[in-house]
Amino acid sequence: MNFRQNGDKYLITIEVIALIVVLVFGAVHFVMPGNNVNKKITESQQETLNPTQETDGTQQVQADGQQAAPTFTPSDSVKTKLSSMTTEEKVAQLFITRPEEITGVSQFTQAGNKTKAAIGTYPLGGFVFRQENFSGEAAVIKMMSSLQSFSQERLGVNLFLAIDEEGGERLPLASANGYEAQQAPSQLGDADAAGSSAGKIGSYMATNGLNMNFGPTADIAYGDNADNDTYAFGSESATVGDCVAAQVSSYNGAGINSVAKSFPGKGKATTDSATGMLWMTDKLEDLEASDFVPYQKAIEAGVPAVIMGNVICQSVTGEETTPCSTSAGAVNYMRTTMGFNGLLITDDLSDASLNKVCTQDEAAVAAVKAGMSMLYVSTGFESSYNAVLSAVNSGEIPAEKLDDAVGRILTTKGI
Repeated sequence: MNFRQNGDKYLITIEVIALIVVLVFGAVHFVMPGNNVNKKITESQQETLNPTQETDGTQQVQADGQQAAPTFTPSDSVKTKLSSMTTEEKVAQLFITRPEEITGVSQFTQAGNKTKAAIGTYPLGGFVFRQENFSGEAAVIKMMSSLQSFSQERLGVNLFLAIDEEGGERLPLASANGYEAQQAPSQLGDADAAGSSAGKIGSYMATNGLNMNFGPTADIAYGDNADNDTYAFGSESATVGDCVAAQVSSYNGAGINSVAKSFPGKGKATTDSATGMLWMTDKLEDLEASDFVPYQKAIEAGVPAVIMGNVICQSVTGEETTPCSTSAGAVNYMRTTMGFNGLLITDDLSDASLNKVCTQDEAAVAAVKAGMSMLYVSTGFESSYNAVLSAVNSGEIPAEKLDDAVGRILTTKGI
């Protein structure tokens, strides 16, 4: 046997095998996720599917199939407005409160020079009114017109002028001005009736100069609460969702900013005996199949705002004791999973049960840090304003976080 010939054969065989191994390894490496070529393609696809621009608030899907948070970039006009505003003006825009809070009057029924001066000091995001603030259509129209005029003169931005006008016993404007009483949500029965009711409410709200309604209620009535919860549309998530969506559409048509409330819902919540805080212990998948359905339908219908409740829900927040109204986890869930790009407004931070857990000022600062867009405080405005302003000036609240919130507010106001 010729060992040289055999050696040559063996050498050729080894070289062929080595070449095959190199080719196979190269092919495998080319299709691995970490490869630069595939990485560039993925980034390009993601930019196409999830561009950095304003969105309509619907969910988007990344190239990897995962849900992506809707991006928010202010328009050029909003950017220009933000750049012209002082820190104090931006912080004031975060707040929506009762007019008595800045005017010092016991019952606000007209907007005069004292109100103008108060808005000059605190160019607020908006006001929430009650029945005692109304004394007939002509007076209400004049009051709302004056308030908008003062705000425009001070900052060039309109106010949110809000009420809680849902039907049943929650009809402050209709009761004061003598309009046709609308049935409570639980009595409406279906989406057509719900939409019609909201259309009528939205029409007379717009006539009076109001532009925001703290409704519809997106809660589901459960168990013992099913017959008593007159502000829930029913006990079936699909029915409630359809009614909520119908009302959002009707309010949009009337030029009214509706506010779905109060996420994550209160139908399944239990009350802590020590603090009075509401707790929900349900698994996330169960909530997504039921309680969250009306909120998702509200978002799909184009709801401009959602109230984040003073409800502890660990499956959403990831925290045992933080309510959704001050939780970054809850904000992330709304933005990323539910795809909501509008205003996230806190439930009333003056709530007594919340204030047993933390002070109102602490809650206000925590809410802005978490990413909430607006802070609703029925009392104690000035103290909470100063607390947030101090947190911004110290860097505890980043300037970018403040601008994001105010940018969303200005966008919703049509700047």
